[in-house]
Amino acid sequence: MNELYLRYKSVSVFADTAARISPLAELTVCVGAEQRLALAARVFRDVAESGCDNTGGWIKSLIQTDDNFFSRAVAKGERVSDKIKAQVKSELLTFKQLSLIKPDDFTTDENRAFFPNFGFGGFSVNFDVLSVFYAVNGCGWAARGSVFTYRDGRFDLAEYDGLRLSDLKDYDEEKSELVRNTQNFISGLPAFHTMLYGDPGTGKSATVRALANEYKTGLKIIEIGKNDIKRLPDIISAISGLKQKFILFADGVAAEEDMISDADKSALERALDGAHDNYLVYCTSDAVNNDGVPKSDPNGAPALFDRFGLVITYLNPDREKFAFILKQILRSRGIKWRDEYFSVAELATVKRGAGSPHAAKQIADLIEYNYAERMGG
Repeated sequence: MNELYLRYKSVSVFADTAARISPLAELTVCVGAEQRLALAARVFRDVAESGCDNTGGWIKSLIQTDDNFFSRAVAKGERVSDKIKAQVKSELLTFKQLSLIKPDDFTTDENRAFFPNFGFGGFSVNFDVLSVFYAVNGCGWAARGSVFTYRDGRFDLAEYDGLRLSDLKDYDEEKSELVRNTQNFISGLPAFHTMLYGDPGTGKSATVRALANEYKTGLKIIEIGKNDIKRLPDIISAISGLKQKFILFADGVAAEEDMISDADKSALERALDGAHDNYLVYCTSDAVNNDGVPKSDPNGAPALFDRFGLVITYLNPDREKFAFILKQILRSRGIKWRDEYFSVAELATVKRGAGSPHAAKQIADLIEYNYAERMGG
């Protein structure tokens, strides 16, 4: 055990991971009965909170999100020296040996009944597998998943609840434009920063969010809070050089020059004008005129959305299309269409003030709970 502890103390590349698993390592040299119990309890808690079944899975998850000079180099496609490779392989061996420490190594007749029985083993990482992981997923926070929010200087893991493009009824042409642009971006073909603008509730934001579930392995989305648009340069700096593809998603941006703060405008312009091999900016903006077209700057300067290479317009559907969207939503829920539903829809639309797809979903909820007849019923 003493030799393993010395190997642990020599860990330098994955220093952050080593610090996180210190309770497990300290068990190997601890001699006090009370301290052993306290350390084992911490290991049990940390393994459980990580969502893993054993110490090997816990350590693996920490290594995969460890931000260090080795993981950053691999994530950026840079060469790694033989000396660093050797050190990484040595440290992975140390972590594997630590994962094999088991509760039985420390139990006695006195504490056997209540000694924390943490799971052990299960460490399945080698140098080649880890290198491929970093190359595909990135390192540090970026390796934790594919969807993030950026708030107050932090990248937090997020999820879009399984939303798919097929769940968004109609607007096929608009969706196709965004999908084509995104596929080109992932494939390394010419692609453009994109503004989705138009009437509220037409699915602009949902279309962008659905992309995360369509391209889980080829794309990462960072949704930026309205108060953090000015920090776009910081976000771009954080992903600079990474091989992974990022959509920087700003929802609800004011498209008019005179309605956006100077700090936000400057940050957006820098992001739109800069080199962007690994990122695109996708923004949504609600139209301010009844015809769905944002106003121009009163002084004649081009509106902010004119700086985007691709602009996709989302307008409220006409009466016929609105009925079609509502029928699709009800059909997807297994509800038979009845002609009187449209009268319900028209009345509800008047009360809600718009005939958008979002309104159609709300009306479908109303029909489902109050009037619906199930198919096959």
